[in-house]
Amino acid sequence: MAEHVTIAALMQRGILTMGDGYRTKRSEHGQPGHRIIRVADVRDGNVFLDGDDFVSDEYTPQMGAKVAIPGDVLLTTKGTVGRVAVMPATDEPAVYSPQLCYFRIIDRNVLDPGYLRYWFGSKEFLAQASFLQGNTDMAPYISLSDLRAATITLPSLPEQTSIAAVLGVLDDKIAANTRLAATADDLARALLALAEPNVPVSEIAVHSRLTVSPEGMAALRVAHFSLPAFDVGTGPEVVAPESIKSNKFLVSEPAVLVSKLNPRFPRVWNIPHLPVEPALASTEFVVLVPTACSTTVLWALTSQPRFGAALEGMVAGTSGSHQRVKPAEMLATLVPDPRRFEPSLLAQVDALGARSLAARTENVTLVATRDTLLPQLMSGKLMVREAAEMAGL
Repeated sequence: MAEHVTIAALMQRGILTMGDGYRTKRSEHGQPGHRIIRVADVRDGNVFLDGDDFVSDEYTPQMGAKVAIPGDVLLTTKGTVGRVAVMPATDEPAVYSPQLCYFRIIDRNVLDPGYLRYWFGSKEFLAQASFLQGNTDMAPYISLSDLRAATITLPSLPEQTSIAAVLGVLDDKIAANTRLAATADDLARALLALAEPNVPVSEIAVHSRLTVSPEGMAALRVAHFSLPAFDVGTGPEVVAPESIKSNKFLVSEPAVLVSKLNPRFPRVWNIPHLPVEPALASTEFVVLVPTACSTTVLWALTSQPRFGAALEGMVAGTSGSHQRVKPAEMLATLVPDPRRFEPSLLAQVDALGARSLAARTENVTLVATRDTLLPQLMSGKLMVREAAEMAGL
């Protein structure tokens, strides 16, 4: 029979401990040291150890329990609230930042770390988290005391393990597809990386500027290519048009979207095929329709690091976190002329783009399947065996 218990009660029983990260001072930064894991490093259900900040090893005693341990369940608690991951095994020492909360399972005969990870994505937790975030007028934030008061439903350990295993297989497939897509993207860019830029973007693409008011559209659903959707990486958001309150660009034919916002974080979106729903793009994108090549080739040219560096140079004199490139400057930026490449080379680029798109498209289905199964498994409305069959496992 499932048990309903607070996080605080589990701590009192010695089943888990929890805490936030180490509040480091700039004077404590240095190498060799512990890499600082921040909110931005927790994404897509994984922890990415690629940040640039380190706490010098001489401050290790002060870090105490805040030093990362494999198996810790991490929850982002400030700003971008609700990202969850399990700390992977690594030989590199790391420490958590204050915007992260770690949950360290002491007694795994009672609580499975994988189950806890997925519970943080369940309706039971999200309903509590939504309320807790509303207790402040500041940026979204959940305090440690609020988290300790949260109530978790604990089925038997075998059931916890089975639930985590089913959902974990789906997440493993999603991760494998993500790696495959990233590798295909890297190869496609590499095939065109050695050619010298010699033509402006405007010579091989046109800038589409047609805007529409989503609220006035007759469609029941639209595919919204937004910056947050790009960052999530699972395709456009399919939403009711009335939920979008400002004008958007209409994407009426295959195109490439290049973000004009903060070019130091390049966002280039390849749309070789239009979705079933009417496609809309954020006005933070420049919509480019290729005239001399495929969308995949245009994407490979405009997602090159040197193209991004050129755009970044155009806003070097602008301060703040909302730097923008003017569309006219982007269109004047030089790229290699795709008409000078061998057709066989362009065919390779297109094939790699198709492979990347197929992997990402499958991920949309896998994510939808996981998100459908998760609440039903957590609530007990669906048995693990039934969920495995539905997921094709």
